[in-house]
Amino acid sequence: MSKSMYHSASGSQSPHCIHFLGIGKTGANMLDAMLRQGDLEDQLEDPRARFTALLVDIGEQDMFQAKDYAEGFLKRLEERNIPPDRAQIRFASLAVPTRDDLFTSLRRYREFLKLEYPRYYWNPNYEPWLPDNVEIPKAGEYFPRAISKAIYGKAYYDGDRPLNKELDDFAKSIDNTKLPSMVLCCFGIGDGTGSGIVVDLARHLSNVKLGRRIPVIGVGEMPCSGDPEAFRDGSLFATMNEIDCMLDDDKNAGVTTVWGDLYRNPFTGGFFALATENSYQRLSKYTDTGVPSERDRMRLQVTHKFVADAFMRIALDDYGRTIFKALRLVGQTTAPHEAISTKARNWTLYDIAKFTHPAVQVLPGEPLSKWRSVIAEWIEHIPDYAGLKPGFKTDYAECIIHAPREMWNEKLDDKFKSVVSTFLLDSEDSALNITHREFFDHLTAFADIMLPGVAKVDFVDFFKSRDLYDTLTWEQKLLHHSWLMDLGVMMSEPAIRFEGMAGECLWGCACWIVVPYDQLRGDAPVPVNRRDILANGIAPMTGTVVSIPASAQAVTAL
Repeated sequence: MSKSMYHSASGSQSPHCIHFLGIGKTGANMLDAMLRQGDLEDQLEDPRARFTALLVDIGEQDMFQAKDYAEGFLKRLEERNIPPDRAQIRFASLAVPTRDDLFTSLRRYREFLKLEYPRYYWNPNYEPWLPDNVEIPKAGEYFPRAISKAIYGKAYYDGDRPLNKELDDFAKSIDNTKLPSMVLCCFGIGDGTGSGIVVDLARHLSNVKLGRRIPVIGVGEMPCSGDPEAFRDGSLFATMNEIDCMLDDDKNAGVTTVWGDLYRNPFTGGFFALATENSYQRLSKYTDTGVPSERDRMRLQVTHKFVADAFMRIALDDYGRTIFKALRLVGQTTAPHEAISTKARNWTLYDIAKFTHPAVQVLPGEPLSKWRSVIAEWIEHIPDYAGLKPGFKTDYAECIIHAPREMWNEKLDDKFKSVVSTFLLDSEDSALNITHREFFDHLTAFADIMLPGVAKVDFVDFFKSRDLYDTLTWEQKLLHHSWLMDLGVMMSEPAIRFEGMAGECLWGCACWIVVPYDQLRGDAPVPVNRRDILANGIAPMTGTVVSIPASAQAVTAL
């Protein structure tokens, strides 16, 4: 019998199987990166292991490369005499319905909700959440979140229910795995397709199909300054509020109090917000030559590819043990004694800090001193491009440095520690853990920096997006929402009948959430740091601690 994910008797960890659920173009990039990692084949050498992957998107225009990688991956399994049926890789391309077909489904949503909620209140005022004059984009165009949700709902609930079947098969494949499993749920926080679908897809997978038995880890890629404006507009404000109302136990309780346990936080394994700005800025220093549109397209493509590759390298490292250790940062190992919520500070920043790039600032063959000077310069930029407001502090940082062994030295190590420590509380209660890995490419040096205890209000983009959101018309705001729209709730607007609370009802009735509106706006005070939240969380238990008498302490010292 294999060990459990956390084997307390021996203090060791079993190997894990990492499964994959991806949405939209970001999900496709992440799957590409995962299938390129040789660690995945190594995982499947174990006859107890399985790999299950599902990629969901509107249209198939962004799936072709991932499909090619999937075919190559299955061929590599055969070459290593690994039965290909140990891997289940599926692609769910959602067709774009006509406006009439989509609204026909939306008008049946009371029936659909009855499938999940036997006691669902049959609201006589129920209407589709999309405005009558909405225009449905074509596949390959940008989809607002509210429209993405509608297309997902049609595929999950209506007709033959193809997405319901896909999720059933996904869960069954995971259940057939004989090793502990974790699921990575990857999407773009600024992408209307990914962020619009994930709120329902993750809920259906985690809370319904898997019954909250398997850790589902949210992996949301933050947009960078080079991404299209649609990825950085007011929708980011609504998206981050919805994710925050999942991650924060107090806010989530305010949602489930009204709408039930199926709306409990689906990210049972924690949530990583992937910062991409550092990688983009590093690439932007590359060149100003060439056709601007093509140059910018390549910068973005390489940026997102590098971030996806770096994250997946760590996710699959050491048969999943490395990502498991990262989960312990946020109390998400499913070990009861470690499950102490950090509430509003339940986001974990995963920053990929890139220090060198081929042919940028320094060339192969130049003195190591010049290479180290460039690396030192970009180490200093870590706080500039992490996407956090100045002054952010937490109690722990876990970092993995990848660099050629002859390039990295003690001076760089000291500088790195000094810079990363600016994120840490100046206290004995803080800790910085650094692991060094030799990177095979002499031209590349970078670091994975994991910072738990982040709140949504620590992100610079949250307030930028809020300012943009405030300039929009009501209908424009509506299209930026997703999570509770089928229940008639616009989360990021004030409640109609409950003063001071959030969740405007689309139908003018009593739909709402028990979350103060100023918390959605980011105006309410948030505990200063994760350490204080944890201290308050265990305060009721500290009275049970047994003090050691002074005489016993003296004997122990001897």
